[in-house]
Amino acid sequence: MELEALGGISGEVLDIGCGLGDNSIYLASHGYSVTALDGSPSALEEARRRADEAGVLNPNAGSAGVTFEVADATNLTGYDGRFDTVVDSALYHCLDEADRHAYVAGLYRATRPGARLHLWCFSDGNINGVIAPRGGVAEADIRDTLTANGWRIDFLGPTTYLGNPVSFGGGENAFAKAMEERMPPEALEQMRAVAERFAKVGELLDGDRIHLPFTVVHAHRAD
Repeated sequence: MELEALGGISGEVLDIGCGLGDNSIYLASHGYSVTALDGSPSALEEARRRADEAGVLNPNAGSAGVTFEVADATNLTGYDGRFDTVVDSALYHCLDEADRHAYVAGLYRATRPGARLHLWCFSDGNINGVIAPRGGVAEADIRDTLTANGWRIDFLGPTTYLGNPVSFGGGENAFAKAMEERMPPEALEQMRAVAERFAKVGELLDGDRIHLPFTVVHAHRAD
């Protein structure tokens, strides 16, 4: 919302790792042509339902509205030179180092000269002792990966992500158990570390949300 209000969105928009489509639907409702990509068919099914309900679902890419498509973010073959703005809200930290390079290089090929990239990901810092539940990325990693693949950073700095800590509490929480069953061991270990820290601050929270450490990046394609 802030980006759109400040003129940070223009032309053809790519929402990469769109999930349930909240950002895509918002931008489409403001007149933008949005292509929203994700690797989860079930998430996209719900996103299409939401977009249709909001009156912005568009089956034809290139005109106002949002088009949802299944895609692998590390292989954007078929999207060459299509986009003027890229929005990545919490995808980058889901990738390992090799995939990040493939992903960022793919974004370069998928964009037009002068395109802008807006990226948010978990950082390796902490907010009042609370660390990222998974995949915290060092600023140096982001700088090195973007600049090595054709992007010039305009701003990189800390911000926060307002998250739902329902899975941090453990106990008989069914959602937490379901997450544990699907997580790789290293991610599960990090979640346990977060839960230990959260146990010390959880009682101090006002409400059911917690600020998590994020990094925000604004960059443009260096041609």
